[in-house]
Amino acid sequence: MKIKKLTALLASVLTIVALSGCSLSRDVASLDPYAPSDGVLMDIGDLKARNFLLIKGTGSEALLIGSIVNSGLEAMTAGIQILDEAGSRTTYQFEIAAKEKLDLGYGGNDGIILTIPERPGSMHMIYFTDGLNPVELMVPVLDGQLEEYRPFAESLN
Repeated sequence: MKIKKLTALLASVLTIVALSGCSLSRDVASLDPYAPSDGVLMDIGDLKARNFLLIKGTGSEALLIGSIVNSGLEAMTAGIQILDEAGSRTTYQFEIAAKEKLDLGYGGNDGIILTIPERPGSMHMIYFTDGLNPVELMVPVLDGQLEEYRPFAESLN
């Protein structure tokens, strides 16, 4: 009788270990950081670029929108650098208070209008900086097919 109970207990323990072992040895994908929207994200220390994307109208103009978050305890200067077709670099600087967020293109703030050769569905390179070192950020180019982006695209036409 004791052998049957011991065998049943051992079988139960082995089943539990075997079934839960998969989660012990594998990375949990839901813990990986990702951009839950159409835009891209990047972190430079306490400065965070969130949901950056370009919305293009029917011409060559596009609107850069996104949010910049300062998660630090001191104000920071964020910069966005854009290269035009001639290779000239234009820098936009924003002072962001500690624990604050700046929206570009919504929340009552204007986005950045630029001329780009890329078509919707491609990527366009900008530089995001904390004031010291610019870091490349490949930003998706979208159009007004999605309802939430249509007003932005129509404002460029």
